Amino acid sequence: MTVQKFTWTSALALLFGLCAQSNPSGAEPLRGNTGDSEADFNWGLSAINAQKAHDAGFTGKGVNVGVLDSGIDPEHPEFKGRLSGFSYDTAIGGGPVTGDSEGHGTGVSGIIAAGRDGAGLMGIAYNARITAVAYEDIDDRPISEAYAFLHSQQISVINNSWGLPYSILDLSPEDVEQAYPKTLQAMREMSADGGVSVFAASNDRQEGTTVFEGLPLLFPELENSWLNVVALGTPNSLASYPAECGVSARWCLAAPGGDGENVEGEYVGPNFIETTAPGGGYQRTLGTSFAAPHVTGALAVTREIFRDADMRDLRKLILHTAVDLGDPGIDAVFGWGRLDLGNAVDTIAPRGRSIYAGAAFNRQLSMEQVSRLPFGPLTRAARLKQLWTAGDLAAARIAASAGLPQTIARSRAFAAGVDLLEREGLTAGLGLAYTRGSTGEGGTANTARANGLHAFGYGDWRSGAWYARGAAGVSHFRQKHTRRTIPGLAGTVLELGNPAAQSATDAWGVFASAEAGRDVDLGFAGMALFGRFTGAAQSYRGALESGLEVLGYEQHSGRMAAAQVGPGVRFSRSFSAGSWTVSPELELSYARALGTNDHIVKTALLGREMEASTTVLGRDIFGVGAALKFEDRQRGLTASIGYTGSFRDNANRHGVQLGLSVKF
Repeated sequence: MTVQKFTWTSALALLFGLCAQSNPSGAEPLRGNTGDSEADFNWGLSAINAQKAHDAGFTGKGVNVGVLDSGIDPEHPEFKGRLSGFSYDTAIGGGPVTGDSEGHGTGVSGIIAAGRDGAGLMGIAYNARITAVAYEDIDDRPISEAYAFLHSQQISVINNSWGLPYSILDLSPEDVEQAYPKTLQAMREMSADGGVSVFAASNDRQEGTTVFEGLPLLFPELENSWLNVVALGTPNSLASYPAECGVSARWCLAAPGGDGENVEGEYVGPNFIETTAPGGGYQRTLGTSFAAPHVTGALAVTREIFRDADMRDLRKLILHTAVDLGDPGIDAVFGWGRLDLGNAVDTIAPRGRSIYAGAAFNRQLSMEQVSRLPFGPLTRAARLKQLWTAGDLAAARIAASAGLPQTIARSRAFAAGVDLLEREGLTAGLGLAYTRGSTGEGGTANTARANGLHAFGYGDWRSGAWYARGAAGVSHFRQKHTRRTIPGLAGTVLELGNPAAQSATDAWGVFASAEAGRDVDLGFAGMALFGRFTGAAQSYRGALESGLEVLGYEQHSGRMAAAQVGPGVRFSRSFSAGSWTVSPELELSYARALGTNDHIVKTALLGREMEASTTVLGRDIFGVGAALKFEDRQRGLTASIGYTGSFRDNANRHGVQLGLSVKF
């Protein structure tokens, strides 16, 4: 089949509804719902949730977008200061674009980047820059020249609201190669270097997917840089005129293009797309030509968010965050679904990566547990050589805050040790411990689990009423993270598949605790006044998530340290119960937190560096503890059960300890 060449007016005016339309029906035009009159002028911005990007400060600033079209009105106030110094008019073999006799390119550019100046309307990426390339014919030479020019200017996203009226199913690769050899070469080079081409689908439903938007069907190497866009007549329904995604479904999505009733060859009704027109004014229009620039504008915004990302990954991001429409999953009508810029912005929400910080907090909790286990719930008296075991169940909670979920950390610890040195007033030994830590988050299905192995030494010294004891050791953790609640996937095709992003890494730690004080005999009870230090430091390797393609986070390697120091008082009293001596104890303490207080872990998504953190914790910590010790000197047995709790701003911790020692 021979592919013929078409002029601008014959191929575009007929196919893509270029002419501005009036609204003879008198119906009130559809508007957005944000309450911002400039943003609501074009209802398409509300339909794709562009306000979320704008509220977050993402406006396409610093991004240059290529528009291959009929030209642009360089004097239009909506483009003041944001037309790039580069442009290209293929009709004169290069040189600046000086106007737009058709009005089509000006309208397309307005949807992408009309300015936010308090008047008229604004574009999706209202701080982006436009590089306009004008051409009259859909011909091999002008299109290839346009692509080559934009490639040379390192522009990585191109809007193509044009096409040919041939179904891709009626063509072979040889047909296209013969008709457009230079164009294909230029497009391949652009694609290989990471450029993304956004195409408007046909406005004729009978034609289906036509030549250029369907090229990846014949040339699969283009698919990872290609997007085809069909038009929505309302936020959730296909317009009456456009082709469906069809065979391009894998690289297709839907965006607002407007709709109306065809009355004697003219569309009338309230659902037009409002955009810029030559001469400084505005026009009402419709067509897939004006759906495509909604996607292009969204890509410009995501380029600002992820400046170091491969543009082809941002293309995937736009598809993966689209809201599913029609049949569940990728379908032949809507492809991936409706463009949703709000979802794309949500991918960097802090709640999406906070589990990494929660996991670091849990590792710290486990090391603190182990450092105190050699001494039972609260105390451990000097004694003859003995074997001992101890267990601890701890749970800590960090409160939710703006943008961050509640962190719930639990750790189970089991330790065993043996006294190796016993002298007058001095006991020392070695021990091993295993911990199992689990972290969850309120309102999410994100979790982390860590298995920890710990080796430590300990000592207990007494001289008269004075005493000191301490422990120090090293730890290794095998840490796993699983994220099942992924911001940015609300209502998407991916969400239907219950996605999970998983990663694993190793962490090492050192920990120490020390307590020194003096016993005081009150007559009716014993009292100890003491000072206590507890500290832990950790170093962890980086981790890269799998299972979620472009939305997988990278955790960077890092270190953190935290410590607590402060005074306390402990009361105790002993009494006999048969052969057992029973000793209840009560402890009150205060500590000041030093070092890490929000457990920051550095992460990255698509090259954007971001910190994962928990809610910032208070540095003043108030502790309470209670214990019962049972000792049978004849049998050489000592058992204990205790509770410890600590309370600070935005967090609390509770623990239950069990201990058993046997003399030999």
